[in-house]
Amino acid sequence: MTSKRKYGLLSGAATVAVVTIGMMSSAVAAPPEWCSKIAGGIYCAQPEAKVPDFCGTKKIAVALADGFADNGWRQQTTAVGINEASRCPNVISWTHTDGQGNTQKAISDIQGLAAKGVEAIVVFPDGGPAILPAIRDAFKHGSSIVPYRVKVGGKEGVDYTAYVGTDFKNDGVEWGKWMVDALHGEGTVAYLGGPPGVSESIEKSEGLKESFKGHAGMKWIGQDPYEVTNWDPSQMAKVISALIAKYPKINGIFADLSGPILTSGAFPRSNRDIPFIGGEDANVFGCTWQKMRDENPSKVFQFTTSSAEQWNIRLAIQWAIAGAAGGKVDEPLVITDTKGVKHTVANPGDKNVKNFVMDDSLKGEIYCLKELPESAGNGTSLTIEQTLASLKGGL
Repeated sequence: MTSKRKYGLLSGAATVAVVTIGMMSSAVAAPPEWCSKIAGGIYCAQPEAKVPDFCGTKKIAVALADGFADNGWRQQTTAVGINEASRCPNVISWTHTDGQGNTQKAISDIQGLAAKGVEAIVVFPDGGPAILPAIRDAFKHGSSIVPYRVKVGGKEGVDYTAYVGTDFKNDGVEWGKWMVDALHGEGTVAYLGGPPGVSESIEKSEGLKESFKGHAGMKWIGQDPYEVTNWDPSQMAKVISALIAKYPKINGIFADLSGPILTSGAFPRSNRDIPFIGGEDANVFGCTWQKMRDENPSKVFQFTTSSAEQWNIRLAIQWAIAGAAGGKVDEPLVITDTKGVKHTVANPGDKNVKNFVMDDSLKGEIYCLKELPESAGNGTSLTIEQTLASLKGGL
């Protein structure tokens, strides 16, 4: 058996790790060696008695092409992607590229992966439809390529292998219904989304507005359809501070990457109460809520979260590998949260996932795991050790 490890530039200025290992002699004896070479193998899945059907049989290379990789959500998602790909003994390498929030860099990354003959590519296309030509070219070049979470246009089987999505509008509807009830139908609310024009934030905004129909007392403040933050914590802090300066009263705030609403410290610094919050789960919410409740119950904020869906990449990885290696996606996707609750988020053959609600402070349903940092999710499907490693940059 031969093995080699090499580091180099695929495109642009960012260095990415490329780990390539010869095929293992036994499908279930140990995790793939390429995975064992990443952070000491902490992200590798436990060997299974039966290789999942989505793995197929052809030896293939797998890559994740991120449009942006520098936040906790992306770090945890990358760890999940490695874990899922490591379930297949026929996967012989893993590559991760970072577009650094630059659409042209992201396009170059995809082109570079296709030119190198990477058979299975999953893309988080932050640049939206602008990324489609590169995705189409990779598909025509022979790669099984799967954009996920952000719509790029085009057509399955013509421009890419499959699109893996989620019902973002429903997240917005659920957050909005909760906020209407929490504020008794009256209050000013703002929504912090991602990059300009990104489909996820547009759909969530539509869901929020749908839930506000018939409630004239719910007033939208800030940019419409959402405040642009690029899912960058530092930019989010600036946007929140600008909203506080402009609006003397903010009753509710929504965000995709929602942890920075608290970690920025913007509201306490301005001597403003933390508003009601609707967003994606992060450990900071439940742990901060418990701390404030214990210190001064009259000052505690209220919030609801849905899973941040770091696990969504599992379905995208499955479809990309299946398309490249002759596999079949024929099992449900079941996610276990940190309380041990199991959630079926996709049925066999699905290409879209269904999210689940996690926190609801008004009902006393709180997720807080003291072993995890503030930015960690409680519904990632990762172990505590894997989550900690990913957030420390061990990828």
